[in-house]
Amino acid sequence: MDLVEISITAVGAFISICMFTTLYGKSNPLYALAEESYIGFATGLTVVVNLLYIYRTGILGIQAGDTILIVGIILGIMILTRISKKYSYIARLPLAITIGAQFGLALRTTIFSGFIDQIKGTILPLFNTDMQSMIYNWTIAISVILMLTFFLYTMELKGPLGLGASIGEYIMYICFGAIFAQTFMGRLGLFVGFMQNYTVPPWKIPYLLGSLIIVFGAVMILDKLKLLEKLTPEE
Repeated sequence: MDLVEISITAVGAFISICMFTTLYGKSNPLYALAEESYIGFATGLTVVVNLLYIYRTGILGIQAGDTILIVGIILGIMILTRISKKYSYIARLPLAITIGAQFGLALRTTIFSGFIDQIKGTILPLFNTDMQSMIYNWTIAISVILMLTFFLYTMELKGPLGLGASIGEYIMYICFGAIFAQTFMGRLGLFVGFMQNYTVPPWKIPYLLGSLIIVFGAVMILDKLKLLEKLTPEE
């Protein structure tokens, strides 16, 4: 371990704990500091990565003879005219080309991933399989039919159709709950990864605990002195 690694750990622990002060329930200057620092570093990193990409892909590609990349460079420069009120209209052309190309590519993939593959996922063998697969396949098939029944808006849902729509509604509630639980577990996994990153090896623990005590201690003191709102910058 050297001074650079210690500095990265100390600053990272401090900024991370400042982000967690949002759990205190009140706006505070330390959370604003962490938020703005994250946005600033992320923006700077994005600029550097994009410039390196332009150089490696565009400049070196043009030097290698791929002259079509000159068009991309010109369109990219035209987008920068958005920062000028007088010439911002020039940026409409490259933006229109970019949005149109991205929409075309996304539409092509969406047809397969969001439509065709979803239909294939529900067309399952209901017989001539093992018992466990049959239970799974029948559950999926029946659930899909009942949930689709809920979205029949062209007729009155009553009798067996209304019962199926009600069951389909509750099935959707179960699905939404499962998605929420999966999202929560994903966030919990991120927190566990954060804790592992700042507790392994053990020499990082004092920096984490020290940051925790300093940050939340400072927030509580500022709250007692009624200085949180005064020191927190307005958004």
